[in-house]
Amino acid sequence: MRVTSHLLTKERDSIILGRGNDVGQHINKGVINKLQAVAWEINEEILPYISDKLDPSEEPLSAFEEAERLKSFKLRDKETDVIIDYLLENDNRFYFGWKYDARGRSYSQGYHINIQANEYRKAMISYADKELLTPEGETYLRIDIANHLGYDKETWGTRLLKASEVIKTIFASGELDVDTMLAYKATASSPLLFVKAIFAWKNGVLLKQPIGHNCALDSTASGLQVMSALSGCCTTARNTNIHAKVTREYTEEVAEKLAELEAELASL
Repeated sequence: MRVTSHLLTKERDSIILGRGNDVGQHINKGVINKLQAVAWEINEEILPYISDKLDPSEEPLSAFEEAERLKSFKLRDKETDVIIDYLLENDNRFYFGWKYDARGRSYSQGYHINIQANEYRKAMISYADKELLTPEGETYLRIDIANHLGYDKETWGTRLLKASEVIKTIFASGELDVDTMLAYKATASSPLLFVKAIFAWKNGVLLKQPIGHNCALDSTASGLQVMSALSGCCTTARNTNIHAKVTREYTEEVAEKLAELEAELASL
């Protein structure tokens, strides 16, 4: 299926970030269009349980500088509320523009609302197009809950066990116990994303409703993982938690794509 973008890049505005990076570069419009075709929405249900906070400055500031920093934070917070209200009043379905840098890392474009911003802004949005949870999806949601509680460096089994214990406690009555959830939130490593995941569990597992919950998993060692896939090294793949079969299949796909690219370049 052909995917088209819902956004247009401004004239003379390079998709590739960095001064001069747009010169002579091949722009992968397909990737950008796919990212920009993903619809998002404000997760209105959890807004009463999350709020932004001003983190301490990493460097010593004068009283005036700290006052200005606080002033800027309050202004941004107020502006964010205005934009949230606007989105909620206008179908609550929106899209991000995307760009990538010379190394291929992709970045969503947005200031007040942005999937790559701080925890508050990550927590407030979800996918607009919802789906029913599969058994595999339920497993990943358990992992997401454990990660936000601070168990993201533990083994997969430990994370599943810890998440199950917390879920059993919070939903002991058969419904979401908000007070118990907030008690866990107070000690969570990512408290706002934890709340978001708990509400996803309530809707997706308890109520069996379609949900648009998005979660992120960190790689074991992304550089080695990519190199094992590109080179077809099954030993490195196993040591970095990639199945050898996946590595072989990916290596074959890469080889085919490179052959296609070489043929295309030869015809120019």
